[in-house]
Amino acid sequence: MTEAERKEKLNRIFSRFTGTKDKLIPILEAAQDEFGYLPKEVMRAISAFLKIPESQIYGVATFYALFRLTPGGKKTVRVCRGTACHVRVEHAFYRRWKSI
Repeated sequence: MTEAERKEKLNRIFSRFTGTKDKLIPILEAAQDEFGYLPKEVMRAISAFLKIPESQIYGVATFYALFRLTPGGKKTVRVCRGTACHVRVEHAFYRRWKSI
């Protein structure tokens, strides 16, 4: 994707929102829907649009599990890490998978 294409997509996203801090999460969601993840350049543009530091954008994006900072793969593997799953055998699979 070219820089011009990225800017055009961001402008379309920004046009749907006011430039206030309370719109950060909806803007991050819209950007991730559009780009598939949150590239650094996109977070930098969001920071400029909302006039808040990039560190705050990064902090929010890393706090919530729904945001990705890297492109996803072809397949998504989800492993239950809750208490109910932990007391069952599945935790052995998770430990093995994590060590790979």
